[in-house]
Amino acid sequence: MPEPRFKMKRIWTDVDFFEVNLCVFGNGCNVDLDIYLDNGHLEDLKNGIENFAANLGKNDFSWVTGHETENTTHFLYLRFFLHDKRGIVGIEFKVDNRAEPPYSMRSNFYILTEINQIDDLSRKLGKFIREEIFEVESLV
Repeated sequence: MPEPRFKMKRIWTDVDFFEVNLCVFGNGCNVDLDIYLDNGHLEDLKNGIENFAANLGKNDFSWVTGHETENTTHFLYLRFFLHDKRGIVGIEFKVDNRAEPPYSMRSNFYILTEINQIDDLSRKLGKFIREEIFEVESLV
């Protein structure tokens, strides 16, 4: 079975937010980033993915956490789009760890997956939000 290309693991929890380690594997590259999130932000991602899948990609869906220009801990942009009419979905990743050199990292890449994998990611994000699981592996 192919390796998952999207992995998210809860590594620290507070009352209002938590820290996750996000690993994304693209073609010829991978990103490993620790970011702070809350359930509301993840609900926005999950709901957007569900709406995208339900409408078979008629509209792109974008999700952002952090900020690209302000003083933040990270910047992560995901854009889901229909790559072709057979149900192949493209996901664009723009990632910046907002660290100072020599630890700075910026990346922009794309992956392709199938619409059923988008459904799988949404389902697992729901379990992650409800704390039924503490790690998400998806997008094989």
